[in-house]
Amino acid sequence: MPSTVTAYQLGEALLDAVQSSSYPESEAIISADFPPSAFPQALELLGSAREEVKTRLRKSSKHSAQDIDGWISQAKQLRNDIQTARRSAEEIVSKAKRDEELRQALHDAGSKLRLLEEEVAFNQNLTTILEQIQRIRRDIRQAHDLVNEADLSTAAKFLLNIDTDLESIQRGRKIKAVAIVELESRELRQTVARALTQRWHNAIQIDAPSFTVSIPYGVSSRRSALSPIATAMQQIGLFEGVISNLADRLQCAIIMPRLQLRADRPDRLLLEENDAVRLSELSPPSDSRWLLHDLDVFMSFIQTHLPLIISDPLSKICGPSLVECLISARLSAAVPQELAALQYFNGTREEVHRFSKTMDAHGWPGASQLRAWANSIPQIWLEKRQRQSLEQVRQLFRRGLGDIKTVERVETQKVSQQDSLFHASKGNDDWNAEWSEGEERSFGPKQVESSNASADTEEEDVRAWGLDDGKDNRKIEDNSPVGGKDDEADAWGWGDDGDDDEGSRSPQRNINKPARQRVNGYDKARRGSEREITLRESYNITSLPLRILDLINSIVADVYALSTQSSGDSTLASAVPGLSNLPSLLLIMYRASASSFYSINNSGNMFLYNDCLWLVDQLQQVMQPPAQGPENPFTSSKRFDDDMAALEAFGKRSYGKEMESQRTILKDLLDGAQGFANCTESPFSQECDLAVASIIDRIRDIHKQWKGALSHSALLQSVGSLLGTVIDKIIIDIEDMNDIAEPESQRLTAYCKQIIALEDLFLPQESAIGEAETVPLTAVYAPGWFKFQYLSEVLDSSLVDIKYLWTDGGLRLEYEVQEIVDLIEALFADSEHRRRAIGEIRRAPG
Repeated sequence: MPSTVTAYQLGEALLDAVQSSSYPESEAIISADFPPSAFPQALELLGSAREEVKTRLRKSSKHSAQDIDGWISQAKQLRNDIQTARRSAEEIVSKAKRDEELRQALHDAGSKLRLLEEEVAFNQNLTTILEQIQRIRRDIRQAHDLVNEADLSTAAKFLLNIDTDLESIQRGRKIKAVAIVELESRELRQTVARALTQRWHNAIQIDAPSFTVSIPYGVSSRRSALSPIATAMQQIGLFEGVISNLADRLQCAIIMPRLQLRADRPDRLLLEENDAVRLSELSPPSDSRWLLHDLDVFMSFIQTHLPLIISDPLSKICGPSLVECLISARLSAAVPQELAALQYFNGTREEVHRFSKTMDAHGWPGASQLRAWANSIPQIWLEKRQRQSLEQVRQLFRRGLGDIKTVERVETQKVSQQDSLFHASKGNDDWNAEWSEGEERSFGPKQVESSNASADTEEEDVRAWGLDDGKDNRKIEDNSPVGGKDDEADAWGWGDDGDDDEGSRSPQRNINKPARQRVNGYDKARRGSEREITLRESYNITSLPLRILDLINSIVADVYALSTQSSGDSTLASAVPGLSNLPSLLLIMYRASASSFYSINNSGNMFLYNDCLWLVDQLQQVMQPPAQGPENPFTSSKRFDDDMAALEAFGKRSYGKEMESQRTILKDLLDGAQGFANCTESPFSQECDLAVASIIDRIRDIHKQWKGALSHSALLQSVGSLLGTVIDKIIIDIEDMNDIAEPESQRLTAYCKQIIALEDLFLPQESAIGEAETVPLTAVYAPGWFKFQYLSEVLDSSLVDIKYLWTDGGLRLEYEVQEIVDLIEALFADSEHRRRAIGEIRRAPG
């Protein structure tokens, strides 16, 4: 659609926009194009508007013409002022430029002046350094001349000045000319050091291979010669090294060869010859007085032949090492281990005190250490004695148990004339039953039934041996299971210091107070007429406790000797407490090592038991003080009681462990029979046969092994206890069988008879084998033996026989009614005869 906007409208819109900054309201004008043809019309309108504005300005300014003229005049004056200020600023800028140029010139002149000053200072410093270098070189030449003239002291002073000058020249700077001078200074130092060292060695000549120290000048000339040398060495820093070297050479040439003893070099005597000391070929006496005398001669030689400036630092180095070597190599080694020889060692102690005073007089350190050693001789002797004794015990164990010795145990008891023991022929095998206080047991076969009726299997283990593994309240000291983990601690004696309460200690054998004697279970006070008898029995021990006892005997003798007033020096009495504890240490070591070494013997635990109890008995006698002697240092303290109780308990535990081990083996073998069920059927019958045969062989082997260790009564007691364990289990297994057929009954009877055949092991010692009157003592030592024999009879008897054994025999003494009833029900089928027999047994008076 063609545009309807005219050029005039476009010009009006443009004029309105210029005059009032407004936009057209018409949309057509806003969207219309502005063609070139509209320019003339628009320019005409703009020109008209401009003229109109000029006209209005002329009209409005006609009334203010005078003000405008004033403004114009002021504007002209302002322009003139601005021009004047501009010219002044230009002058200021030009002057500032000139000042900067002057300052730059001044700075340049100052830099030139400083450079000149530095040049002058450098030249002056260079002149000074060159003068110092010249002076140093002159001093070096003079020092070399002095060395050539043997004026070493002055040369050392020159060298000290040279070092000072070189240090002032350097001060952190590196100058090649100074480096050259330093090289010359080092060469001079080496020359002076060589000359001083040569002069030193010429003045003090030490020949280590010939053990000689020589100062070949008179005393006055020597001092005047060595003092300047020492001073010069101090000035150049060589003195400390030379003194240390001199001390080492003296120790190698004189001190150590004289103090130390070597197999390839005999001891030598120190001789002083004019200006020398040497170790001669002569062998001095072994007395320590000669040694201390030689050391005194050596120290006097050093003090008199050397000036103080040398001897004082030399003594501070040699003194401590001399004393240390003297104590370790000679004095401590000279302390005798025997008490008798120690009494004569007091002279050596007095010589040591005198020698310490000599060291103080010479100004040598170490005298206080010597006096302390002299005062500690009792402790040193005690330590050596302890080491020797413990080493001897170790050597004893290394040599093994040694030969087997037969010893005799003797015990005196008072028994009533009515006692069966009094009527026994040639004594009684159970004599040692009285060791356990409060035990009541019989002494002969006539009283066996009453004793076995109430005997317990575990109690029989330890009866007559002081061991209580049973149900009564008597216990081994530590109250621990046999073979438990506490055995190692028991061996060392831990817990044996009396900390346990009264109920946990074994009352079997009081070490110092004998137990109240009882005979056949009755108090002696209840007996009418009594008679004293002596019981003897032999048993075997190893050689080891004999050797231990010998060691303890020597220690006890020394303790009593030191405890008396006539033993010599009273200062040795301070060793009595420590020496009194040494037997305890030996016993502790014995207990700690015994288990390992005794185990190599098949009967080791039994030998260990015998050895411990024998050693306890012997120690009780050894520790008894003389009738009019001093207070017993062993029994006066509780430690002795604890040591004896610990040793006895250790032996008893060894016995108990062995018994428990064998009992376990027997039970394991018997378990192979599986309760004798189906003992007539294969393969169970073979297992039962093997179990019974193994049990019999094992018991016989044990009897054979222990026969060489235990006494006869102890052997019967121990083997009887093991046999009691076996028969007790067999009785229980058979009683637990609900049905026993006739073939099984016959087989069980055969097994019982095989076990009963072991009674040939229990023959009395005093009866000859083969005599008609020999009666085995199996019932005395094997708990439940009669019960086992009756079981064999019951298994092979008829109902009539069983009733007879119950009513007229001794069956009711060993069995309860219900036990016999259960056996009858297992052996016989249900019938009127069985019921009648059971009824009669139940109604029988018992």
